[in-house]
Amino acid sequence: MDILLNAANAALHLAHDLRRDVEVGLLLLGPPHPPRFVRLEGFRLRNYQPDIRSNAALVRRALVDASRIERESSPGVFGSQANFDEALDRFGPAFVYAKESGKDIRQASLPADATFVFSDNEDLATTEEQALTERGALVVGLGPLALHTDHAIAILQNELDRRRV
Repeated sequence: MDILLNAANAALHLAHDLRRDVEVGLLLLGPPHPPRFVRLEGFRLRNYQPDIRSNAALVRRALVDASRIERESSPGVFGSQANFDEALDRFGPAFVYAKESGKDIRQASLPADATFVFSDNEDLATTEEQALTERGALVVGLGPLALHTDHAIAILQNELDRRRV
C-alpha cells in the first residue's frame, strides 16, 4: 500500500496545500479482498497529510466493508469494490497512459481534463492495457529512465504546471 500512498501524495500535495483540481483513484488488487478501489477528491479532502501513515488510516477506513456501491468514509475519501474497467469508467473520458515506451510527453499534445494512468512497480496486465487502448488512451513516456510511480507523477505534475493545464 505504500506505493499507492506515495503516488497519491505526489498527485495531491503542494508545498502548503493540496491540488484541489485533482482526483486520485487507487486500485488494490492484492489480498485479502480484491479488487478494491479508493477514490480521493482533492477539492473535498480534509485531514489529508503529507505523511503516509495518517493517509493509510483514511484509506483503510474506506476499505472497511467495501461494496459495489461507492461510499464516502471521510470527506473526499470514497471506497468500493471495482475492477480495472469499472475504475476507468469512473474517470475519463480522455485517458493518458504513462509507460516507458510511450511518446515523449514533451512532444505530445495532451487532451484536456485527462485521466492519467500509472502502474505500480509492475506493468499493467495485457487485458488492462487493452482496456486503455479500447478507450483511445494516449501512451506517453516521461523520460529515458524507469521511474518510481510517485516520481513519475511528480514529473507529470510539473509538466502540467508548466503548460498551465
